[in-house]
Amino acid sequence: MTATDPLAINGMVQPLSDSLGQASWITRLDNPLEKEAEFLNERPNIILEKAFEVSDEIKEALIDICGLGYYTLYVNGQRLGDAYLNNDVTNYDKTVYYDTYDIGNYLKKGSNKLSVELANGWYNAAPITILGKYNVRKQLAVGKPCLISQLTITTASNEKIVINSDSSWESKQGNYLFNNLYIGEVVTDADPVADTKQKTLKIAGPGGRLTPSFIPKIKRQKHYLPTMVANHSANGGILIDFGTILSGHFLCDIAADFLGQVTFLYAEELNADGTISFDSSISGTYGVTDEEHGIDMSDPIIQKDVIKKNRQEIFHFENQYCYHSFRYVLVNTESYTGALEELLSNIQAYSVYTDLASVSRFESSSDELNRLWDAARNTRLNNIHSYFEDCTRERFGYGGDIVALLESHRYSHDVHNLLKKVFMDFANDQTPEGGIPQTAPYVGIMTNGTSNRAGSLGWQLVFPVLAAKIEQYYQDKAFVQEHLPELVKHLEYLLAFDFDYIRYCCLGDWGSVDASIQNKRIVSPDQEFCSASMYLILLEEYKALFAAHEVSETIMETLGLRIVEARSAIIDLFRNEDGSFASGTQSSTIFALKASLFRDSGEQRALEAKLVQRIHDDAGIFRFGIFGMSWAYSILSELGEDDLIYNWLSRRQEPNYLSMLADGNQTLGEYFPVGTMDVTLKGSLNHAMFSSYTVWMMEKLVGISVKKDRSIQLVPYFATDLTEVSGSLLTSQGEIEAQWVRTDANNFMYSVTLPELMSYDLRVEGAFHIINKEIADSGDNRQTIRLTLRATNPIEAVGHGNA
Repeated sequence: MTATDPLAINGMVQPLSDSLGQASWITRLDNPLEKEAEFLNERPNIILEKAFEVSDEIKEALIDICGLGYYTLYVNGQRLGDAYLNNDVTNYDKTVYYDTYDIGNYLKKGSNKLSVELANGWYNAAPITILGKYNVRKQLAVGKPCLISQLTITTASNEKIVINSDSSWESKQGNYLFNNLYIGEVVTDADPVADTKQKTLKIAGPGGRLTPSFIPKIKRQKHYLPTMVANHSANGGILIDFGTILSGHFLCDIAADFLGQVTFLYAEELNADGTISFDSSISGTYGVTDEEHGIDMSDPIIQKDVIKKNRQEIFHFENQYCYHSFRYVLVNTESYTGALEELLSNIQAYSVYTDLASVSRFESSSDELNRLWDAARNTRLNNIHSYFEDCTRERFGYGGDIVALLESHRYSHDVHNLLKKVFMDFANDQTPEGGIPQTAPYVGIMTNGTSNRAGSLGWQLVFPVLAAKIEQYYQDKAFVQEHLPELVKHLEYLLAFDFDYIRYCCLGDWGSVDASIQNKRIVSPDQEFCSASMYLILLEEYKALFAAHEVSETIMETLGLRIVEARSAIIDLFRNEDGSFASGTQSSTIFALKASLFRDSGEQRALEAKLVQRIHDDAGIFRFGIFGMSWAYSILSELGEDDLIYNWLSRRQEPNYLSMLADGNQTLGEYFPVGTMDVTLKGSLNHAMFSSYTVWMMEKLVGISVKKDRSIQLVPYFATDLTEVSGSLLTSQGEIEAQWVRTDANNFMYSVTLPELMSYDLRVEGAFHIINKEIADSGDNRQTIRLTLRATNPIEAVGHGNA
């Protein structure tokens, strides 16, 4: 435990009390009747301070604290910790997470001061309209920025001193005149105006239960320096290029002799003529008209920060209470007569996301594959800020995206606690009838949902899938048992619908390049069939989950009958004479396999053959949406079609992954740039929904798999044009390291190092036979297995999908 980390004992955050004793929610008295139309007005952010005396030496000092929407704690002028965007986002009407810190080393005998700076975060969300129609302020639990805290000091003489947040705290003005998570910040270096009339008042605060935070905090991570800083006449200012897209904070120093306003505009790309383009990062519109700032309600939101500099001294700026998705920063000034390139110095940036512990590593002889691995991880991390977001533009916790990427998250980072927190986010927003929302927290989106506030079926799949992963891979059956009532309620809700109604309630295989525009709406390929199949997949997920729990026999019998009914109805409605389903797209075929829409092994093999043939007919292009793409990597690998997957990932012609990484970018985009779909809105260039391929890279290129029963399987795939692959995976049973090297055209050396007592299943494909096997002690209770392998037949290169 350190002074800057939440207090933990045996890995669990320890609350000093469930209710924070006599502490009250407090805030600064501003205008309690402020209207939405006034939200964009500038007003200094809130700072709340408490001075106190300690007459004895301090043995221990623990503080429970929560500031909404975001907070930063200072103790005697020192910033506590390295967390940013702190508090854990959820439905604050149900749960409010607080932190516990040991601040004994920051306090002293005598005079002390606590200072807490507050910002809007998600709790004081702006009335902007995301995607031009969703005003999240009308859906989220919102209120004025506020604080609750309790400091408990134990002195050397064992005296207890308790300092609660109450109206005796002093209110002050901060230097942030405006802050919004999507838009940015307006900051001044002017001294706040002293106002003796400012008061600190107690308020009701959010209605959620105060709960100790148990997930890692959001922190600054990778450090970036610009690759270019130039006066750019085409853009009318200084253009800064960081060489890649990142999600995080911008920092710089502004010259001492400059007085006036500096504006930083952020974007992910440039237009063909070199001018900056905001298309891929526009999240929506302002939603309100602000004549003072020249803003119309229909104006698009462009990420920007504004600095109002009044002093002739260097001003250091760095983002605190927002984060931007950007590669480029355009700097504009008002009436600056000096050389623009001398205006800024110490220019840098940090990516900012939840500080998850990495559990895996991948390296190969292919720079392209290494970049794909890094891009997938980067993009997923860029979209984790105490919950899993879809992209840096919308920033919503879509259930469907979570389902598609859950395995890739598990193979990348320790997400055990984050999965539990996200599951509870969805439980918090479960509808009274039992439905699960499209996003958690719920923001008003329910496209193709089953009923009011409930999401579409593929997005409701997140609830049982999260529970299953938590139980299977992290052995946390107790957590699932604790939340069994919510899970049963959800199943009962799903069973309450007649099949002929609910089978339409889904978006199908969302994101496919085969999607089309119909009546100004995006329609996925074979959407009606895939939606009906998703209902069956959902029910089967519950059947498997509840097999290990005591659930009412009546419910399980009803579930079994509904599964039989749904499977029979889908086959009758959509199965063609040749055994294909609907129009026979890649999406419909993979959904049919996932839903087990076959009567015997013969029909199963025929479907599998159709899937492989369809991909070959499509020139090796994977045309799936987010669900199909995720399932395809495992299903095709089980069929022995690793060449097909490798060919797709290595493909150099569009549509492909590598084109997303053009110009040095290290993130993935929302769409593959081809297909029959006429995309009318520019997709995000920092969107992780197609990053599921890293599961296959770990399981087959490195050759390490962890199955549902936590058994370890080692089945490497030796790609014909690679000379070396190495990687590692940290499992609950210990770390596994694997490497293979091609020694000549047809021979390989394969080695794996793992704990001596670990059980494993090591298999070598039939195309190779073992020439020699050695097992050696590696120290620290670990062993290394070395195999010398030779190809049964001469190896021919796979190719890279250039046809």
